[in-house]
Amino acid sequence: MRRPEAAFASPASVAASGQLGAAIRLARLARNLTQADFAERARMSVATLQRIERGDPAVSFSSWLSAMEVSNLLPILQRAAEPDADATGRARRQLEQRQRATGSRGKDAAEDPYAF
Repeated sequence: MRRPEAAFASPASVAASGQLGAAIRLARLARNLTQADFAERARMSVATLQRIERGDPAVSFSSWLSAMEVSNLLPILQRAAEPDADATGRARRQLEQRQRATGSRGKDAAEDPYAF
């Protein structure tokens, strides 16, 4: 019996996978490729491609990546992986940057043979 993975996906994830699936379908049609031709280029079955185009979030990530590669949408995902694409992470990194170096603590540097 198949587990309903989509039931565990957040509404935002379901919406995003639907948008991405539609974009992959539009890219396939713009290239005038049949589902069979596209699926062959993406090294997947036609059924998997159909699930991707419907926006099924339970399809494996590697299948999504293959479809994005054939659709030439992979650079969009690569840009999303850049550290500056995450505004919250960027703000936290800036807050955590050290403002100045700290001096030695504890033993005097001359007494510590491992101090450099």
